[in-house]
Amino acid sequence: MGYARPMPRLALLFALLPACTRGEDPVVVFAAASLTDALPAVADAWRAQGGAPVVFNFDASSRLAMQIEQGAAADLYLSADERWMARLVEGGRVQGEPVALLGNRLVVVVPDGATAPLSPQALGAAGRVAVADAEVPAGRYARASLEALGLLPALAPRLVSGDNVRTALAWVARGEVDAGLVYATDAAVEPAVKVAFAMPEDSHPPIRYPAALLREAPHPERGAALLAFCQSPQAAAVFTDAGFTALAALR
Repeated sequence: MGYARPMPRLALLFALLPACTRGEDPVVVFAAASLTDALPAVADAWRAQGGAPVVFNFDASSRLAMQIEQGAAADLYLSADERWMARLVEGGRVQGEPVALLGNRLVVVVPDGATAPLSPQALGAAGRVAVADAEVPAGRYARASLEALGLLPALAPRLVSGDNVRTALAWVARGEVDAGLVYATDAAVEPAVKVAFAMPEDSHPPIRYPAALLREAPHPERGAALLAFCQSPQAAAVFTDAGFTALAALR
């Protein structure tokens, strides 16, 4: 699937102008659960320079995509992988080409204070291991990585699946499981866990977050303007501070 190039600076400026008045209906954003902390901070920066209000629906990318297919009203969709975005593109739900916005890493976390395994192979000695559901991007990345490393058959009976990556993170933070596979950005916002190690990047598909304006967007001009802002250096700084790789940042 092709992705749009980042918007030039001049085009970005004009895209922002329609959204620079107050008192407007909010832009509605459906976004992957792993963006729960970073994206509101980007919206705050957008609002500070005159952008429209923003409301969010954070959940697993899979559930959000299915809600959009069922007619849920939203302006923007930010997925944690390319598969669910491709499904919406193929279904005619997306306006224009998606933008490859962000990248992330897959890491293993354990409760803070616990003895941490030092390698993927050491997970074999762990008890229960939390992952996101198999249809959720984080869960698919985790299973792909474990399978590539030859660990999935032994670990499968001890995998505990959460409805999204933040659920898996919460189980680790509460000590309800011994370890979890989550995004590096999730680990960074939870003080009750620590990163044991990162899974090898070549053991799973690249973790990319595509973003797109939806064809039935209630506020298409403001949605397009917010998407453009998400590609700006100002937004890139917020995403980078949160641990993401800003793939579409304007230079």
